[in-house]
Amino acid sequence: MGSESIKISLRRFFAKYLIHFKRLTHVDYSVDDISQLIQPHLPLSFPISVPRGEGRFTLSKVNISMPINATYIQAEVLGGIEVTYIANPIYRAHVMLVVQAIPLYDHTTKNVLLTAIRITGIRMLNDEYSILKDTSSLINQFVPSPVLSMMTGTMKTAFNIMTGTTTSEVNSYLQMYLSGSKQKVLDYHKPQIENIIIKLAASEEMQYSLDIDDFEEGLFIQYGKEVVVEDNHLRFKF
Repeated sequence: MGSESIKISLRRFFAKYLIHFKRLTHVDYSVDDISQLIQPHLPLSFPISVPRGEGRFTLSKVNISMPINATYIQAEVLGGIEVTYIANPIYRAHVMLVVQAIPLYDHTTKNVLLTAIRITGIRMLNDEYSILKDTSSLINQFVPSPVLSMMTGTMKTAFNIMTGTTTSEVNSYLQMYLSGSKQKVLDYHKPQIENIIIKLAASEEMQYSLDIDDFEEGLFIQYGKEVVVEDNHLRFKF
């Protein structure tokens, strides 16, 4: 047995002793530790549904916190929405979401995952990135009144099948822009964005798999009981 293996074996022996006699009760991970795991995977981009147009929601930054006396992890998520028609942007906005989740250790998979995920707030940031364009010309282009008035019911049905949406849906969506309200457009897409965030947080990609070859993580795999948020830390309790 090499000297390094002997050192590791001794560390594990003494750690087991300390755990048994309640001298070692937990290992803490800070906000910075968690942030370092997340940041390399950003930005992340997801499609959002737009009638006969294209839309994307992009996550660019996540600020993690564990508020005093809280039992959850909180994340302030900065994202951007962009809607385009014929490759031209008609809407852009930065949004900030506040997401809360409770950590859980799965003894079977040896993974730490997020549960009880909920979004407590979403707001638009008024910055230079934001745009809202007049869609009058697009309405005329995508929903030309003279042509529609000449269409038979069969032709309209065929048009709807080919485009995957109805002309009335396109018209309603583009008419919304004429109100001049960026918030109104955000409210339309809010359920999609919230669904993206919740699905992402609950996905396998967001689970952290403990490494048995890492000393502290291997120790927790053997003797760990639960993972909780306590005293502003993610606490692995023995």
